Amino acid sequence: MRNLFKKYIWIIAGLLLIILLFSKINWLPSIKNLFKSKPVVIESTPIVIREIKSLSNLITIAFTDEIVMDTAQIGEGLPDILPLGITTTLVPSVKKLVIIGRGKIVAGTDLSKITSGDVMVSGDSVHIVIPHAGILQTILNPSDFETFIEEGKWSEAAVTALKIKIRNKINEHAIQQNIPEKADERCKLILENYLTNTGFKEVAITFK
Repeated sequence: MRNLFKKYIWIIAGLLLIILLFSKINWLPSIKNLFKSKPVVIESTPIVIREIKSLSNLITIAFTDEIVMDTAQIGEGLPDILPLGITTTLVPSVKKLVIIGRGKIVAGTDLSKITSGDVMVSGDSVHIVIPHAGILQTILNPSDFETFIEEGKWSEAAVTALKIKIRNKINEHAIQQNIPEKADERCKLILENYLTNTGFKEVAITFK
């Protein structure tokens, strides 16, 4: 019985010696570190850039508008018929076209343009320089146009030209309503929240 007890003692001593040797050469974590809170590890700059670029075109604002656009042309003329049936002059004819267009502006930031020089990481702080927001897309489907007035015969090219004017006017209205500036503010807020949730304590977003 005593020999068996000594045998267990030697086995336990041997195990303790092995554990001690492994901990000395860092093959095993120290007992203290097992219960020690781990510091927050912030991702390196290239990973931060890749994660932000994955957002690509960050759409932040949608703006809808309705435009009424008209155009008129003077035609070749209509004969002025006297009671006796004698033609004397040609009275110019006027053609008129009025189209209503309803479109949507999509504004946001192209984050794919961010380079390594635009991201600065220091510990748990990050500073990112992003491009200004702009109009990413103007959506006008064929069903979004309504011909309100069409007097005379109009070519397809003339109708298309009027629709292009409507599209340009919607873009102009979006700029007048400060849509790009509002998209900047929204993008900045989204990125600040996104980077804070990834572990950064100090986040600074500026614009190129």
